[in-house]
Amino acid sequence: MKTIAIMNNKGGVGKTVTAINLADILVREYRKRVVLADCDGQMNLTRFFLPEFDPSDGGTVAEVLTGEHEPYWRENVSHICEGLALLPGSPALYDLDLLAIRDGLGDTYALKRFCEAAAFDGETDYFIFDCPPGYTLASVSALIAADEVVVPMLVDGFSFAGMLDMKEQLAGLQRSGPRIAGVLVTQWHNSEVVRQGEALVRDMGVPIFKTAIRRTDKVPESTFDRQPIARYSPGSAAAQDYRRWVLEYLGEEL
Repeated sequence: MKTIAIMNNKGGVGKTVTAINLADILVREYRKRVVLADCDGQMNLTRFFLPEFDPSDGGTVAEVLTGEHEPYWRENVSHICEGLALLPGSPALYDLDLLAIRDGLGDTYALKRFCEAAAFDGETDYFIFDCPPGYTLASVSALIAADEVVVPMLVDGFSFAGMLDMKEQLAGLQRSGPRIAGVLVTQWHNSEVVRQGEALVRDMGVPIFKTAIRRTDKVPESTFDRQPIARYSPGSAAAQDYRRWVLEYLGEEL
């Protein structure tokens, strides 16, 4: 089983959209078994798949971090469709960040143990964490659990600075921490500033995927319709790009 964190310190760069479409392509086109984990208190990933989900019903990332959720078992995560399950987020993650600072509550290795139990179970091929911006308890726990980090980013100065910060902080997390699998440029469009910015990113000394995700209105439309882009608009530029990116990233494993 491979564990992947989708992470960038900056918000609005396409982390959740990337997690959704990576999981969807793996399940539908490659028949892989995927668990998604929503590590963000905003619950965008959870509400995309389960708009009526009530966090008080339990079975969330916050409960894993506090030890209230028993070790991984497929019946204890929310099933979305054949091959796809979700460990939901909850607003409790915000409170948990404060409690972690004040009282030391929360176990940064809990998600790693959860993934190890999932791997032992043998029914999951990929475990994908959708991380919030910044180093919260949930995002640090996801990074500790992850084999690799995919970093979606826009080509602008703010994202560039966030990427440099993340590269430095990732290196300090732990000696055997996750490697940066690559930077994924999102919302790419043909303009001078984007071309120049992309060239700068490729000189940063971190891996960057050859495939970039082109900007299209079909992506925000797909989030309103709560469908992955390959289902909402299979022929759109972004759908084609996400398929190419998955093949580039995991081609040898698929």
